[in-house]
Amino acid sequence: MSAHLRERFNRAGPKRVLALDGGGSRGLLTLGVLAQLERHLAERSGQGDQFRLAHYFDLIGGTSTGAIIATTLALEWRVRDVVDLYFKLLPAIFARSQVPGPLRVLIPAFKNKALTQALHEHLGDRRLDSEDLKTGLAIHAKRIDSGSAWILVNNPDWCYFGAKSDGDGIANSEFYLRDLVQSSAAAPTYFADVRVPLTRNKNGHTTGYAYFFDGGVSPNNNPALQLLLTVTEPAFGFNWKTGEDQLLIWSVGTGYVRKRFEKRNRKRRSSAKRIGDFRRLLYSSKVMAALEGYNHDICQQQITTMQMLSRPRFPWYVNSEVKMQTLTPLLTREPVMTYQRYDARLEIDEEEFRRPEHIESLLGETLKPKLVDQLRKLDIKDPELLDMLYRAGEALGAAQLLHRESTDNNPRTSAAIGPDWPPAEFDPWRPAAPVAAASQGPPAQA
Repeated sequence: MSAHLRERFNRAGPKRVLALDGGGSRGLLTLGVLAQLERHLAERSGQGDQFRLAHYFDLIGGTSTGAIIATTLALEWRVRDVVDLYFKLLPAIFARSQVPGPLRVLIPAFKNKALTQALHEHLGDRRLDSEDLKTGLAIHAKRIDSGSAWILVNNPDWCYFGAKSDGDGIANSEFYLRDLVQSSAAAPTYFADVRVPLTRNKNGHTTGYAYFFDGGVSPNNNPALQLLLTVTEPAFGFNWKTGEDQLLIWSVGTGYVRKRFEKRNRKRRSSAKRIGDFRRLLYSSKVMAALEGYNHDICQQQITTMQMLSRPRFPWYVNSEVKMQTLTPLLTREPVMTYQRYDARLEIDEEEFRRPEHIESLLGETLKPKLVDQLRKLDIKDPELLDMLYRAGEALGAAQLLHRESTDNNPRTSAAIGPDWPPAEFDPWRPAAPVAAASQGPPAQA
């Protein structure tokens, strides 16, 4: 089992990795981008309706909502089918909160039942070693009883693939996909933690469990950097080559959200909250505000690092200090990979300050602050808001983004997804480059 992928993982030639962030309902934004990518690659491959992203990417990894998307794509689902699932499932999952916001530290806001039922229905009894997985899969979760971040991959050469916790343990390869995905998506304060059987007795009865929360409470809510480490660290068994022409990592977010409080500027629209609102917060609420910024801070740091290891075509604007990092020297002598980050900025601003990835730029309209506040939530159930997120993702995939050769005085744009992007040299359907003939020594002298 899973050995059917060994040949693909070990095949010579460039490798392609898809990294999908966590973000709850905002996963529909991710799916909008992926829908555009799927359409483009389907046309470029000549496979039409038969094409799946699992045919292109050699490893798809995700956290939380990204783990749901990654698993379904690895099972050869079309993006459209995942979108349909989300529009059906999200209103059911977030139908009714059990408790008001302040009590979520005592009782999770939502029951696990709707997601549990959906995962049982669509993933069934498939395990991590399932032959139904047509490409590499990586799921990220946080094991809270051992304090460790878990990265589970379906590579039979991973050192822990067949490992058991003890003589009666359950091998990692035998974990059910439904349990791993739900573990990755168990966001604290939203859902209860998930327990996964870890050991059994001689009669087959479970005797021990591992307890998990959402992988977003580890550094892997944006899993791109961890996926780079995963495919290059020998313990995971991939051992893929690095280099700008050898490794492609596509990283897709669920919407950039930065929670800010500042003095109101009547001359400029902003997503920032009033500084007076912050001053009135209880201490516990200030602590929560700090913790809510954890994923944003980690994500920005990881993007900064990944861009210092590569030369992205569309560098993400990090902040007012380093900007797009176009002048930042590489951390390595040569680029480690071809890397690209795609995300939409879920914040409002005056038109002169908007970038192409701002939500108002993508949708082509001025939005009310309260509406954008609703789009920033993780537990969206309103079909109209969900549709807006999906359309924003599609627009991002079709946008003209700022090219790395841009300057403040000379902005240059290029298609986010186009005939030459992602780079055609990574197309798996291209004929393999001919192997150079072995040298026969110097030519004979006349």
